[in-house]
Amino acid sequence: MKIAPKKILLVHNDREERGRLGIMLSRFGHEVKFSNGKGCPDQLSRDSDLVIVDDKLAGQSGFDFLKKISSEQCEKVIYLSSRLWVEVSTELQKINVYEWITKPADPLKLAVVVCDYFVTIAGEKAFPESKV
Repeated sequence: MKIAPKKILLVHNDREERGRLGIMLSRFGHEVKFSNGKGCPDQLSRDSDLVIVDDKLAGQSGFDFLKKISSEQCEKVIYLSSRLWVEVSTELQKINVYEWITKPADPLKLAVVVCDYFVTIAGEKAFPESKV
């Protein structure tokens, strides 16, 4: 299955890390835009096919960013965190993000998860669930 290049928003405050991650994603043909988390989170996420959110942003946490977007938008989020999934609060675990990656994020691992996301979405569109 071939996946056409997509629009990815990388919401990350660390310029060096987001640069490494962005370079890897752009090697797969994706259009990568950057944000430090300032602005309207719902609008930022709506204009992208996938959103990658770091847990530490400028002036707020990644969790605060996620709370400001709709649940449908959360489903297209890959969350980067310095804590393991089992260590986070139950409040954060209730947010339905696509994937959780522990930092420091390996750029190639992130690219694989991104590819998996787009393949999954393409499969859902090609074979919608039957309503039996």
